[in-house]
Amino acid sequence: MAKKKAVRSKVQSSSVFSRIQGGVKKMQRDAEAVLGRARKEAVRLSRDQQRALNGAIKEAQRLRADFEKLVKRASKDLESRPKQFLTMIEKEAERRLEPIVRRVLGPSRQEIQKLSRRVRELEQLVQQHSHAEPRAVRAPASARPAEVVSPSSGD
Repeated sequence: MAKKKAVRSKVQSSSVFSRIQGGVKKMQRDAEAVLGRARKEAVRLSRDQQRALNGAIKEAQRLRADFEKLVKRASKDLESRPKQFLTMIEKEAERRLEPIVRRVLGPSRQEIQKLSRRVRELEQLVQQHSHAEPRAVRAPASARPAEVVSPSSGD
């Protein structure tokens, strides 16, 4: 009976072994299938990740270009502000100093011509309205010889 048990035991061991071997083969096939799917997913994921990364890079480049444009615009604005400020100050100074300069420098040529014309017009009006013949224009007192007053003997 010992031989039967040994044979049975061998048969049972080989059947257990074959079942284990079948299970291992099945697990190997399943693992290979899972590995194949994982590779496909990894490729797909890496493509998606690559697309996402490329999109992020393009967006970063656009942001950089926009930022550079803003920096240039702000720089030009900052450069132009002092010029604008200086122009404003010059205009304001000119506006405020013009009356003072006119008073200091005296009348302009145009103003003198206007005044001369007005004096001539007034002289003509005076001549037209005077009833008597125009008299000879007397020289101013400073131009006439000074009268010498001699003391009288009775004083």
